[in-house]
Amino acid sequence: MGDFERRVLRLVSEGKLTAEEGEELLHSHERGTLRDLRTVVEDSLSGVGRVVREHTEPDVQELLRAELPEADEPLELRIAGDFGLALMPGDEGICRAVWSVGRPLFGEVPPPPEVRLDGRTLRVEGRARYGFGLGMPFAGYSLDIYLPPATRLAGGVAQRLGRVRIDDLAVESLRLDTQNGRVQVEVPSIKELQVTSRNGSIEVSASEAGKVRVDAYNGRVALRGALRDVDAMTRNGRIEADLKPVRGGNCRLQTLNGAVELELAYAIACQLSAETVHGPISVDMPNLTIQEDVRDFSRRRLRGQTSGSEGDLVAELGTTNGAVRVVQHAR
Repeated sequence: MGDFERRVLRLVSEGKLTAEEGEELLHSHERGTLRDLRTVVEDSLSGVGRVVREHTEPDVQELLRAELPEADEPLELRIAGDFGLALMPGDEGICRAVWSVGRPLFGEVPPPPEVRLDGRTLRVEGRARYGFGLGMPFAGYSLDIYLPPATRLAGGVAQRLGRVRIDDLAVESLRLDTQNGRVQVEVPSIKELQVTSRNGSIEVSASEAGKVRVDAYNGRVALRGALRDVDAMTRNGRIEADLKPVRGGNCRLQTLNGAVELELAYAIACQLSAETVHGPISVDMPNLTIQEDVRDFSRRRLRGQTSGSEGDLVAELGTTNGAVRVVQHAR
């Protein structure tokens, strides 16, 4: 429990905040939308009893509402900024952009980003250069973009600070480049996706996917779905993949410091290669035929083959410091 949580609990125990106000403060702290903790605490200590919600709800304004022309080509994204970003389905034929900003403890509230729709190209640019909240720069600034449900995405997103989330929109060919923030992509289909992250976890889930490339420096990587061509690398963090059957799949999972875990659906024929320098290899595959099993002082390497009828996969797993674990589900 951190100092902030202890301070809120103390105010509740002293009767200076109600239990409901304390809970709202803690939730807002987790979401990064707390507006002015200093005012809340001072008012509570003086017995004024200000409603906490006044200080936690972000200011919201609509920056864009425009008709998105129908066409066969995907919507091209040209997005760069220092804020949290979410793309999700909205109304048919309409593109909307909604800006939310929490009031910082120090500094000024930044201006909203510039958002415009040029035909089938969505351009967003904004730099929150000042303002601090809860010890984190630029906390609570986010842009939610609502697109027609059948929209396919292409282009690129470059975010310096803030989380990037894409929900339930098809990805044609998209590049995501973030420096500090979590990346979540949960979509029905992906043709080509490239994700680069300096600090933050990466989660990719798709019912069907072609090429997925992940390059992370610090953070966990999680991949799920029918991913045909996967290449994931992280310097510090674990990699988890839960793969469904595909025909002619390739999966390469590599990390320097962290575990590698691969779960496969039943009846996938897998050609497996696993290697670790410092750590064990654990394989639970019912019909695995081991072709090579090397164990020496500083290295463990295993190669094997399973049979199956619903898909085939070439899997290459490796880590320098960590365990490798492979599980194939029974029917």
